[in-house]
Amino acid sequence: MISDYKAKSDGTTLIAHTQDVIEAGLGLLEVLIIDKEYWGPKIIRSALFHDFGKMHPDFQAKLDPNLGSKLAIRHELISVFYCLNIPFDEIFAIATHHKGIGRMSEGGNKRLSTALILESEAQNEEVSELLEAELQEWLAFFGIKLPELFADLKCLKLALNSKGQMKLTDQERLNLALMRSLLISADHLASAGKTDLLPKPIFLKVSDFQPSFNDKPIPLRDFQLKMSSIEGDVLLHAPTGSGKTEAAMCWLTKNQTANARLFYLLPYTASANAMVRRLEEIYGKDQVTALHSKSLSFFFDELASDGRDDSGKCSLDIQEEAKEKKQLSKEIFYPVKVATPYQIIKNALLSRGWEMCLWEYKEAIFIIDEFHTYDALLTGLIFATAKWLKREFNAKILFMSATIPKFMEAYILDKLLDGNQNRIIKPNITSASDALIMGQKRHILHFNDQDTILSSIDEIKNLLNGVNGTPKKVLVVVNNVKTAQEIFSRIDFDGNKAMLHGGFNKKDRTRIEKKIISKDPNEIPNLLVSTQAVEVSLDIDYDCAFIENAPIDALIQRFGRVNRTGKKSIAEVTLFKKNEGKTPFYDPDVCESTWLELFKLKGQALSEDDLIEACNSVYELGYNEHQLKDFELGFNNETINNFKSNLLAGDWSNAFEKVFENDKQKVEIICQNLIDDYRNLIFKKHYIEANQLLVSVYWHQLTDRKARDKELNVIVGYGFFYNSEVGYRVETTDDKCL
Repeated sequence: MISDYKAKSDGTTLIAHTQDVIEAGLGLLEVLIIDKEYWGPKIIRSALFHDFGKMHPDFQAKLDPNLGSKLAIRHELISVFYCLNIPFDEIFAIATHHKGIGRMSEGGNKRLSTALILESEAQNEEVSELLEAELQEWLAFFGIKLPELFADLKCLKLALNSKGQMKLTDQERLNLALMRSLLISADHLASAGKTDLLPKPIFLKVSDFQPSFNDKPIPLRDFQLKMSSIEGDVLLHAPTGSGKTEAAMCWLTKNQTANARLFYLLPYTASANAMVRRLEEIYGKDQVTALHSKSLSFFFDELASDGRDDSGKCSLDIQEEAKEKKQLSKEIFYPVKVATPYQIIKNALLSRGWEMCLWEYKEAIFIIDEFHTYDALLTGLIFATAKWLKREFNAKILFMSATIPKFMEAYILDKLLDGNQNRIIKPNITSASDALIMGQKRHILHFNDQDTILSSIDEIKNLLNGVNGTPKKVLVVVNNVKTAQEIFSRIDFDGNKAMLHGGFNKKDRTRIEKKIISKDPNEIPNLLVSTQAVEVSLDIDYDCAFIENAPIDALIQRFGRVNRTGKKSIAEVTLFKKNEGKTPFYDPDVCESTWLELFKLKGQALSEDDLIEACNSVYELGYNEHQLKDFELGFNNETINNFKSNLLAGDWSNAFEKVFENDKQKVEIICQNLIDDYRNLIFKKHYIEANQLLVSVYWHQLTDRKARDKELNVIVGYGFFYNSEVGYRVETTDDKCL
């Protein structure tokens, strides 16, 4: 009887799972921008047949611990032989809902090879009479009446191979991808038990996010109000601390449509995590998720600190819940996703899993919060991806930043805003509320071109301890981890202090991020020593700063973490021309030009207008030759610009890895002094907590210091020692880890 067949090793029956997939598929139709009349019958049919092949006796034996068949059965290929005369795209989705199509140059266990297909044909012949009989009962149970068996599989075999699929038209291949992604989404949601009322995008009102004081709403600035009247793509250029996020939300209220999803993009995971928490307060936790490379660790920490561990849940329970949230963040589930630009670029470059975006990005809203002109390659890719989003999905896009040079503004205007000047919004100096932030004097710059930042250790200590007056909160921003550690170790200060840089493991990085943006003033460190991780969208506010030179747009972001709202007296910022360590990721010509332009402002009280003028002067001629080459490499990317002609349903590309191959210089290791802790966590199956102990280091740092522990499957960095307040250090004869 068909009721006896199992779909999963946990005992879930094939009937129950199929019903769940149908329910999840129909649920997706309610939360997506989709033609329900057309796609409803298609998702029902494909769900009905997608796992029918699991009735094969050898597959059932694999699910029975008492039988334990070792024969590999590709149940989805067996299913295809029993698909009735249903549309070809549905059959393709069924055949590929677990594995990708075959490639002549690439095999692996994630693809359907020609050998697998031939093997499945042979396995089907052995049981065809049995399954044909079960098919009649199956169809009767679900009340389905369809014509005769679909016998001609030649077209399917063609589509299951990359070379063969290219013989189809662009639209035919896209249709295959759309059907495949919808079935996979329904299958994944059903397996995760998420079939009841999937989160539906909600409409925001201004009152949902408008700041208030003593329960009274704070009036919005004129530029924020103007944003609420702009429909379609827009560029917002406004200072740090001026309320850009509220302005973005105002624009959102004008552009939101039924079932349109929101993607909020930020450059760094630290700022992305902070924005998740902020948007959860607006939308609710069931609507918002994080989507970036470190999201699993973020979910685990959020769940562990959410009071849930007090409810009797152990670490393993929280680990499983975090894994589920991580998986759901990649599915068509959460209506609001906070991500890094890399996650969207991956889909534009046809990386593994790209097909899910075909539904999520349709008429979606993208807020691109801060992009760095100095990173020319990434900026080019972001702009190419924005054009792709507009072209392929009719998405609406908001670019916003505190630092947009005139040449970049002109480029966005021409290439992305159709030359419409009305789509560039800036605070208006003639408006009282806007003039307050544009003309406000927040900083005064001092310059040191003789010494490195280490020469100011005593001055920093005096400021912290209030030797010459009231103690001050001091921000120190440098360009590499080693310099940050050196400064931190030399500042003898007993008060609250912290470092933030890339040399911490995930466990401590999360702890430090929470500390520096805490709503409790007593938790916020009086001394923060940081690298560029502090630059973007972290709501912090210091009294003074000591900063190593960097490109002007990066410096403006750093300045924005000092006297952020302008409510303090004018803050002193000291800029150092000489870096204590190497900074290979900054263009030296841009750094030199930055220094020369800012030096003209020495000793002056600076407004945002002053900094914008300096930024425009630095980039007066646009990108230099090297930067322009990188920018054009990104903006003219062939895969993105010819997306439809490049796509293959059920296939993926390694173009993303090729574009960012220089970023592969880092590798995760376990430091020598944490091996025992790592081993204990692995043996307890606390895999996320074990992973949180790893640090990222450059390959060249390892040289002969590395060894792979085969038992733990991890690279051990011998001579690397870790301290939770300092991060990792490399031990030398004269330098022991703190």
